[in-house]
Amino acid sequence: MMEAIFQAPKRRAKIYESFDTPLPIPCRKDASEHQKNLIYKAEIINHHVIVRRTDHMLALYGKGYFGKGVLSRSRPEHTISERWEYIGDKCLPVICLSKYQKHVRWAHSVLLAQGLDEEVVNDMLQKLTYPIELDLREEPGRNPCSSEENQEPRAPQTPASFSASQDQSMEEATTGKEGSNQEKDFGAPAAELSHRQGNPLYDPLSELYPQEPESVDPAALTVVKCRRHDDWIIHCGCWPDESQMASILSNSSAQGHGLSGACDYVLVEELDEEDSGDPNQNNISNVRTGKLVCRINPFNMMEYLQLSYEEAFFLVYALGCLSIYYDGEPLSVLKVWAMFRSAQPNFETTYAAYHYFRSRGWVPKSGIKYGADLMLYRKGPPFYHASYSVVVERVKESFQGAPLRPFNWRSFAALSRVTCNVSKELMLCYIIMPPDMRDEVFLPEFLKRVKVQELIVSRWISSRERMEQEEI
Repeated sequence: MMEAIFQAPKRRAKIYESFDTPLPIPCRKDASEHQKNLIYKAEIINHHVIVRRTDHMLALYGKGYFGKGVLSRSRPEHTISERWEYIGDKCLPVICLSKYQKHVRWAHSVLLAQGLDEEVVNDMLQKLTYPIELDLREEPGRNPCSSEENQEPRAPQTPASFSASQDQSMEEATTGKEGSNQEKDFGAPAAELSHRQGNPLYDPLSELYPQEPESVDPAALTVVKCRRHDDWIIHCGCWPDESQMASILSNSSAQGHGLSGACDYVLVEELDEEDSGDPNQNNISNVRTGKLVCRINPFNMMEYLQLSYEEAFFLVYALGCLSIYYDGEPLSVLKVWAMFRSAQPNFETTYAAYHYFRSRGWVPKSGIKYGADLMLYRKGPPFYHASYSVVVERVKESFQGAPLRPFNWRSFAALSRVTCNVSKELMLCYIIMPPDMRDEVFLPEFLKRVKVQELIVSRWISSRERMEQEEI
């Protein structure tokens, strides 16, 4: 038997990011109370653990590289377009006409799958995708950057063949508000939208409060601590003081003008008739002569972070920084454990290996593309290539029992050859179960009694071994 030789991890040639922290929890003593009490949120949708909030996605992947983007290779960085244009103070994505038509076809297929009539779907999409104009008029005494109502779209100029009921439904779909047609009751045209707040005709307090009230993000109130009761505001009912409200309003305005909330509208690049360029080519580096037309995006593709069961339970059980919801209700640790065991066979075995390697500083990721259970990275995939391909086995103390993956000599040699060709080492990870353990496996506390042993398998090459023997 030969002694295992541990090879140094192979560093990537180009690294485009810096290493933050190994885990998404505060590791310093000077961390704030908000950072110490931060709980990320995930949901179980169709047997998948999904994180939707953008800040939670960036924190979980950037600090420990948990999960992967559903539309990206690893980091959740998918955007609808790489080119953005400012319309007023709102930044809208620019896409080519062929890509927009593809979104329309996707929306058409989804509506047909819901049982709607094809003629109704065609009329709906025809009206929904009609060009619209953004209202960029500035009113006296208003700051154009203090409210997003300056960018409310005007009513689309639909053909005269559409009925009045269709015009009303189209305007509601365009603006996304139920009260968008209230100005028609006072004889005002749809293109000249008026604001009731501050208007003497509708607001009796316009002399005292001529401006629109600043919007406050409800999520921002949950992170402000009450100075009177030393508790969260949502629990004690106290309202923040002026200094706290100023910070909340600044954060809300900074978050309100980001790129994430502007994907309901897109700028479609339509080429002029005299342009001989290829309309299907979405080249953002060349200056094109096409005009930009604002339209509603009928099929909005959102980027989410998907966690594996092992990653999700490690965040819930080992770190205590993740709360998993199912049908709007948060799940306890035992319910999450039972649900994952029923959804994935041998989950307790693979999680024991994942928990072990995470505790030793490795970043385990799925190894299905190399025929293994786990891939071990140092620091994370952006910095180093995977060092080991891990196959997890569950045995007793005498190393007996039915193997989870029964190998024969041919399949084992093939796996070893594949691992060697991708410059990695094959590792067999044995989860040793005590003989008297029976019902404890149904609880996560069984991790305290199991043992883990690694075995590195090296491929024997006759010519290389013969040359080394001759040199000796």
